[in-house]
Amino acid sequence: LILGAGLIESPRWHCMAGNIDEAQNTLTLLRATDPADDIVIEELDVMLTATERTSGKGGADMSALLRSPTRYPLIIAVTLMVLQQFSGINNAFNYSSVFLKANGMGEETVTLIAILMNVGNVLITGLSVYLMDRAGRRGLLLFSMVGMAFATGLLTTALRNPGETYTSSLSVVSVVLFVSFFGIGLGPVPWLLPAEIMPSETRALASSVAASINWLANFVVGQAFLVVASTLGPYAFTPFAVFLLAGAVFVLQVVPETKGKSLEQIQRELQGHDH
Repeated sequence: LILGAGLIESPRWHCMAGNIDEAQNTLTLLRATDPADDIVIEELDVMLTATERTSGKGGADMSALLRSPTRYPLIIAVTLMVLQQFSGINNAFNYSSVFLKANGMGEETVTLIAILMNVGNVLITGLSVYLMDRAGRRGLLLFSMVGMAFATGLLTTALRNPGETYTSSLSVVSVVLFVSFFGIGLGPVPWLLPAEIMPSETRALASSVAASINWLANFVVGQAFLVVASTLGPYAFTPFAVFLLAGAVFVLQVVPETKGKSLEQIQRELQGHDH
């Protein structure tokens, strides 16, 4: 609420509301340039053209999600939402204490892990905000997924060797790394991308569907984890590592880089893949 006083309406919203001068002023502020700058004028023209193209069409229906130009970016958004949950992150938060104790970790070690997980998640998410427009969304996703898979390997090693001198330390390091790698990429990026890759006319509906799939995947993984943990024991997190590595391949092959690109540029790139 305190920071809300500094928020501004987007230039696209001003265009849709017919406030062209306000749209130009907002663009000038966001681009840190003059109102007559070519960048501002060109971007404003693109926004006005997009607004004219979509005006009068009414709200999108579900069938629009299955057609170009929404289908391909929706597949990307939904897949990333599923991968976010199938990374095992919420199981690490929700069940780590029970799971680690069941696999031989002491009370002090489990408490330390719980504290460091939450503190690390907050701090690393702040770092991801700084890196988002420097390293790029795609780079952060890849780094995050590969890093989480590596941390899963460390945790599995610790769980397979209870009672060793390094077990407690390795458990602490691996879980904190797991959460930190999540917070730098796979945590924030799947929530950011839908707003960048969806067409304006279906963005709200498509983003809602992607968010719903995220919660559904969360429910499925949460219900399945205790069964998986009781079956696989110390190897309970290895299926998540498989999903993470498969997700890294998906990002490498399919997910576009959106850093520094206008929505229109992103849409043109995506339409070339949607056949």
